[in-house]
Amino acid sequence: MAIRLVGMRVDNLVEKNEVQLSLFSNNNNEKQDKLDNTIDKIKEKYGYDFIKRAGNLKVENAVKIRKKE
Repeated sequence: MAIRLVGMRVDNLVEKNEVQLSLFSNNNNEKQDKLDNTIDKIKEKYGYDFIKRAGNLKVENAVKIRKKE
């Protein structure tokens, strides 16, 4: 029997006030935090599926795509 994947998870390795550094420079932390809080409040009030990322939508069912012949 072959083993395909072995995984491990750890939690709470650092204090709660520690922040993971981003690989990409993002100077809009306050703006992003406000956006995240607003989205969380909307999801709490109207349900988790109320807001979705555009990339997660099944566009092929909503829009008829014309194929080039």
